[in-house]
Amino acid sequence: MKDDPDLVRAADENFIASFRKLAQHVPEGETHEPGSIFSFVTGLPTRLFNGCVVTQEGPSRHLAAALAWVEVHKVPFRVWVSEKLVADLGDVPTRYGLQRDVSLYPGMVLHPIPNGPTAASGVTISEASHGEFINTLEAGGLLTELAHRLISPAFAADPDVRLFIGALDGKPVGTSIAIRSREASGVYNVGTLPSARRRGVGTALTWAGVEAGRAWGYDTIVLQSSEMALQMYSDIGFRTVAPYVGFAESSVG
Repeated sequence: MKDDPDLVRAADENFIASFRKLAQHVPEGETHEPGSIFSFVTGLPTRLFNGCVVTQEGPSRHLAAALAWVEVHKVPFRVWVSEKLVADLGDVPTRYGLQRDVSLYPGMVLHPIPNGPTAASGVTISEASHGEFINTLEAGGLLTELAHRLISPAFAADPDVRLFIGALDGKPVGTSIAIRSREASGVYNVGTLPSARRRGVGTALTWAGVEAGRAWGYDTIVLQSSEMALQMYSDIGFRTVAPYVGFAESSVG
């Protein structure tokens, strides 16, 4: 069994690796890692896919320099900070017009990996081709251009990535992604169409990502949860070890 410091390190490392992997496969993607801050931009017009991640101790000037680098790219962005490090940042976030989120962003881990549940009636999970995955994202309301920029053929073909589709009674209704890094495997982009929620699809998609990590040889699985999905992940066995504080411009969508 790993102790909590090891699990926190694994959670932080995979969280950052997921953004690095995304930036690697978009045409406008860049990363910036001087000092103690990981910064990245993808050029995508949403703040979830541009920003800074602070998981190591360091002077507040490192964050100021990282934010200056991100701002040059003129993209909406976010900042995620390990909760224990927020006090060290001083007034840097507010000087850049950022407001603290009301709720924490839980970094969760599953360790060790238990046996998975049986899929609910009518729910099937399959590994997806690039085209199938894009089609399901579009069915969920993601604009075609953004879907293709976010999930490129190169990203889909990356050996550190696996894409999954969840179907309910034969109809594709959800997605998930597994991304492996040095210390763990992560589960990302778990989403289900509103009409298919509370039918076990999200749980099955999460377990597809977990099993991908197990197949890669990991005993620790990482994810970050929205408030809506927190109970589902807790029921599966994930627990919060690395809570992050989020900062963003309030006027940015």
